[in-house]
Amino acid sequence: MAEEIFNAIMISSSLRSEFSGDISDIHTQSKNRVVARVKPESIIEVSKHLLSSLKYDHLACVCGLDYPDHLDVVYHIESYEHPVVLTLKATVPKDNPVIESVVPIWWNANWYERETYELMGIKFNNHPNLIHLILPEEMLGEYPLRKDYEKFPDTNVRNPIFVKEKESW
Repeated sequence: MAEEIFNAIMISSSLRSEFSGDISDIHTQSKNRVVARVKPESIIEVSKHLLSSLKYDHLACVCGLDYPDHLDVVYHIESYEHPVVLTLKATVPKDNPVIESVVPIWWNANWYERETYELMGIKFNNHPNLIHLILPEEMLGEYPLRKDYEKFPDTNVRNPIFVKEKESW
């Protein structure tokens, strides 16, 4: 049996045929780059397919994007067996930004999801340990990477790098 050739067109076609009602806005940006939008309620089923059928065995990053009326959860997914990088985006409402955790599929989503929860306020249901990661206690629940974060820009905050450079002038 011949080895299957993975390219952006094949990946896009597979996603269209397997998840026609759950995947939209599929764009092939180059021969090795695909961007698609997934319904948040389908993230687990689609992720399982990506791992088992399309050999996407490495989650490179999870992050959040802030738009005026919604948030996007963005997954950058790669494979050790083929060169096609997939960017998968899921839209969640700002007033209830919740999506299922993909930790059961890609273990390394653990810290990415914790960071996204802490900095953007996107909750990952069924995450094994969704506790704070980097913010000090007094900032928990403030979501400093959101555009509506009240304390940005805070001109009273002392930037230790800038102060050190200025003192050496």
